[in-house]
Amino acid sequence: MAELKIVSEVFKIASTIDDVYSFLSDFNRIGMVVNMARQMGGAEQMGKLAEKIEDVQFSEDSCTVQVKDLGEVAVKIVEKEYPKLIKLGGDGQVPFQFNLWIQLLENGPYDTRMRLTFDGEMNLMMKMMLKGKLEKGINQLGEGLAKIPYMLFNKKSES
Repeated sequence: MAELKIVSEVFKIASTIDDVYSFLSDFNRIGMVVNMARQMGGAEQMGKLAEKIEDVQFSEDSCTVQVKDLGEVAVKIVEKEYPKLIKLGGDGQVPFQFNLWIQLLENGPYDTRMRLTFDGEMNLMMKMMLKGKLEKGINQLGEGLAKIPYMLFNKKSES
């Protein structure tokens, strides 16, 4: 087995660290945004990837995706450290073990910095095949997360 570690660039988010952490540490909130995007035609922008996703289920600490020809893939929150760290892990059903750290840093009012770190254990062939795609995917994920209007989903606006 070979280790593959990928560290994203640092992304600037124009929201408070509390709003970002509250949103990203609860898959139910993420699910709400995913479902809204699907209803508004966001699946078209995801192209072929959206065609492969048959079902998505969310709970506070996990997300389960039913993928055509692959089966069920789940990601769960394995560690939280308010307000600076959310560590995600696989459920052991994907072909390799991995963790994804979401690190947050308050740089000022409405200026949160975020970095993603992927750490996976996989065979050498899989590492060679996936390294470039994972590097691109981790940075695209960071770009997407940086664009979310977190203040619209904070607990204060729900009451």
